[in-house]
Amino acid sequence: MRLFWKVFAVLWLATLLVGGSGFLVSRALQQDWLLLQLHPQLRDFAAQLTSEYEHNGAVAAQQWLEQQRRQHRLRAQLFDTEGHSLLPGTIPGPMRFAPPESQRPRLNRPPPRGRLLQLSWQTEQQDYLLAVHIANPNEERTPLGLLLNIALGMGLLALLSLVLSRYLTAPLRQLGLAAQSLGHGQFKGAALDRINQRRDEIGDLSRQFGLMANKVQSLLDSQQQLMRDISHELRSPLARLRIGLALGSQRDLASDAALWQRLDRECDRLDRLIDAILTLSRLDSQTEPAQIFALDPLLARVVEDTRFASPELNISLQGSSHLQLSGWPEQLASAFDNLLRNAQRFAPAGGNIKIEVAQACNHWEISIEDDGPGVAEPWLSKLGEPFVRVPGQPADSGYGLGLAIAARAVARHNGTLHFGSGTQSGLRATISLPSMPA
Repeated sequence: MRLFWKVFAVLWLATLLVGGSGFLVSRALQQDWLLLQLHPQLRDFAAQLTSEYEHNGAVAAQQWLEQQRRQHRLRAQLFDTEGHSLLPGTIPGPMRFAPPESQRPRLNRPPPRGRLLQLSWQTEQQDYLLAVHIANPNEERTPLGLLLNIALGMGLLALLSLVLSRYLTAPLRQLGLAAQSLGHGQFKGAALDRINQRRDEIGDLSRQFGLMANKVQSLLDSQQQLMRDISHELRSPLARLRIGLALGSQRDLASDAALWQRLDRECDRLDRLIDAILTLSRLDSQTEPAQIFALDPLLARVVEDTRFASPELNISLQGSSHLQLSGWPEQLASAFDNLLRNAQRFAPAGGNIKIEVAQACNHWEISIEDDGPGVAEPWLSKLGEPFVRVPGQPADSGYGLGLAIAARAVARHNGTLHFGSGTQSGLRATISLPSMPA
């Protein structure tokens, strides 16, 4: 059974049970206090009747009873302590109190339809017995009218339950359609704008689902773009290898011929490209547990390796953070290494590379700045995307994956990587890491 009909049935049956049980209880327990709430004129009825009888006589008391019958549908009869009627009364038919052994007055005939109250009342002059009849408010209703009222009540309850069920389940249906569109890779967050405006649990669920779906859609889009870029990048070296093999099969070349060396370099380039692609994919599907490590020794080791590889450059490291991180030290070391190799590649001979560690608000910033030619402003925001190469770079400057690997590794440690122009020239890469462990 659909959730909509389950909610509808539960609400409808619960409402009927509560209403029906309340009706039965109210009918079974007709307490005197309830009668007083419905007929407030009963509170002083006995006192007013006896006072009218004693001060104005039987005729005035009878007129007062007739007035109560017409205005409030209350009928009464006044008796003495022996059960003899003192007034004609307004209760139809002859009535008489028969004093029983328990001295509680009882009627010698069945009362009319309604509720009959019997009580005793004392004044300064004498004691009285009083019978008050309250008409049944439903005595004039026919069974057909009662059935129509019941059917109308059930229909109204069904309508209210239907509206409430629709109110609860319609957003869930829209969330299901949004999940279905996400499964096809075509999620659009605008479809949930109306649900996101709700301030209940369904609205919270919709907002959380929207955040999750946007991230998943972004990953799907980036994965599709990455696959297109990989296909494009692999096509060029494979084409060169195919052409070289075709030429080599047509000629009788020595083993040390330039063609074979060219093919060997193409294989090396292809191997490096595949290795970079695998590194990038591992960052998105890492299942190794995180570990606690210190940032300063890791950064110092990467800087020392860079100095060893490029002794002609002036590489300086300034500042320390004493920061303990929770994450994957090899990935963060790979990010620093890729950024430093990028600075090495474009720094002039005898140039400078400055690494600076400084605290800013609630995070630490590690900046790597070179004095190379730099990058034009429109391209700064695109650095860090896979296979992005700035125009004018040499063909052997890489495949545009190093900075993407660095950005993914920093993001896994709850940090950010952004690029800007250096203080004088060159490129400045800034890594921001939170002060608290990830």
